[in-house]
Amino acid sequence: MPFKPENALALLDRANQQGRLGHAYLITGPREADLNTFALDLLRLVTAKPRYNIEDFQKEGAYVLSPEGKSRRIVVGDQTGAAPNTMRHFIQHMQMSNGGRLKPALIQDAERMNDSAQNAFLRTLEEPPGGALFLLLTHNPRALLPTTRSRVIEIALLPPPGARIFTAYEEQLLTVLRQLSTRTTAGISGALALKAGFQEILEQLKTDIKKDLEDEFKKEQDHYKQTTDGSWLKQREEQIEAQIEANYQQQRDALMDLLLSWMGDVARQQVGGGQLDILPYQDATAALAQRWTPGQLHKRLAALRKLDQLLRTNVNESLALEVTFITAFG
Repeated sequence: MPFKPENALALLDRANQQGRLGHAYLITGPREADLNTFALDLLRLVTAKPRYNIEDFQKEGAYVLSPEGKSRRIVVGDQTGAAPNTMRHFIQHMQMSNGGRLKPALIQDAERMNDSAQNAFLRTLEEPPGGALFLLLTHNPRALLPTTRSRVIEIALLPPPGARIFTAYEEQLLTVLRQLSTRTTAGISGALALKAGFQEILEQLKTDIKKDLEDEFKKEQDHYKQTTDGSWLKQREEQIEAQIEANYQQQRDALMDLLLSWMGDVARQQVGGGQLDILPYQDATAALAQRWTPGQLHKRLAALRKLDQLLRTNVNESLALEVTFITAFG
């Protein structure tokens, strides 16, 4: 359940005072939730130090690991751990003795850790050094490996009221979902129409991502083709393909988040819950809450959660969408 930041801090303060503070937290929330400010507030709380920026905590030994380079990834680094801002350098720093005192560490944009970096981090998460407090910050928690998520305590934050901003693709999905609340067509045809609307958004998203990155690649080719050999070109082509897929998956995950948030609002409307994720569309989710029985809603939520998991595998996307939407809405 998402928390208002002040409520989450109150719960963590109580845990700290009772000696029950965990050693690793995954701080999540939509783009409008200020995860860095929450992390700073939490560090002030647990250290009882009036520091007003992360840099002051860094001067006192806190480690901040962030994505860097053109790929904007957090990589594992070589065996020596000598390269700064790599996972192995981070782990070596955290393993250094600190006299048992609190030793905080932030991993910003944690979803940008590649699989190798996350796998290297698992042992440290399982057997943390004395005094370690790991704060993993991400707006896209499902991009993390399940093994990483299983070893941290997730704290989902709500954005400030009225602060949520939707991308153009999210606005398109919300339009499709609003139409769902007024659509009279039911059964298989209605389910397939909903699937077609969602898939059209995904196809446009991938086309736009591909065009943007290929345009960028074209500029690089024009600049470097006279000064580099053909091996650079092939490597960069492979990097672009990987980046297209990574960007697409990340934004598709965000659309799935929005779809599940919509269904969550329908559930909250059914039980009279006051805090909605997508407040501007409360009339539409209220209409669906009235139309669907709790059993129907449970079935639809279960099917969409399963789809969310399937899309993280090598499943055929179009087939998975079709089967899910027919199961959920047919």
